[in-house]
Parts: sequence; structure tokens; C-alpha cells
Amino acid sequence: MRRKFLATALAFSAVTGAAVFSLAAPASGQAGYPPGLCTATTGTQDVGTVTVGQQFVLQLAPTCVFTAGARVTINANGVTFDDVAEPNGSVLLNVNVLSTTELSINPIVPARCGVNTVTATGPSPTAQGGVSTQTANFTLTCPTTGGTGGTTGTGRTLSRTGADTVRYAAVALALVVAGSMVVLVTRRRRADGTA
Repeated sequence: MRRKFLATALAFSAVTGAAVFSLAAPASGQAGYPPGLCTATTGTQDVGTVTVGQQFVLQLAPTCVFTAGARVTINANGVTFDDVAEPNGSVLLNVNVLSTTELSINPIVPARCGVNTVTATGPSPTAQGGVSTQTANFTLTCPTTGGTGGTTGTGRTLSRTGADTVRYAAVALALVVAGSMVVLVTRRRRADGTA
């Protein structure tokens, strides 16, 4: 009788346990397995402000990383060329600001006073659709020309403020020279006794 009771209890426990486990929801860590694809297929980063003569490394690192070693298409201010993705899935570009009109990245590309844009597009093993894009913006500050009525790097005319002191300084210098000449001539006449 004991064996029969024990066998019935074990059978009941097994059936009850199976029923409970079949009704239980899956663990939250297992939901959606295998993991889904990366949905942040585009991104933008602001690099900051640069000046003529500055050199820096521009890292284009999308959320959905590029395929390591893959060819990535770069567009820098309208000029397109290729580069290779690094092992970490980013693209590194050496940027040299040659002038207010030229950047050396891989080829020479045009520079702009103000916002410059570099965009990388390439294959991604994790991106939804298999392609990822990352854009970097940086601002080139261009020197302004001084003087009156000068222009900024954007071609706009600066307003004239204050007085134009160069003209007055020249007149003052001429008066000082004339006064010195009068003093010298007067002293010579007194020394000669002709005054």
C-alpha cells in the first residue's frame, strides 16, 4: 500500500509540475531569442570647432557597427571616396585643415567656413537591412579680415565701428615734425646771433 501511495504521489507531482511549467511564461532574458537586428542604422555626431592648420582624427563610429575590413563609402562636402572599416567597426579619417577652402582627408576635398559634413555608409553585420550610416559635422572658423569695411570668411561685410585713427595719427606726426623743425631753426638763429 505504501508503494502504491508513493507511486501515485510521484505521478501526481510529475503531472502537476508539467502543467505548471507549461503554463509559465518564458524567462524575460530568453524572450526574442535569437537577438534582433540593430535598428539605429543612422547616426550623427558633432565634432566641434576647428581652425585652419589644425589636424585631427575623425572617428565615424555608428551604433550599428560597420563590418570589419569592409569598404565604406565616404562623402566629405560632396566628394565621394572609399575607406576600410577598422576591426572595431568604425572608420578613422585623418583630417588636415589646409585652408578655408581645402581639407586633406584622403583626397583633397573642399572646405567650408561654417559647418562641414562627412558621412560614412557601409555594410553592417548587425544593422537592419545590412547597411549603416554615420555622419559627423564640424565647424570651420574662418579668420576675418581687419580694417574698415572688411569681410568675414563668409563674404559678408563687417560694420564700421569707432573712428579711423590712421589719418589723425599721420596728421599729428606731421605737426610734430614741423614743430621740431621750427625749434631747430630758431635755435640756430639765436646761436648765430641773427635772431
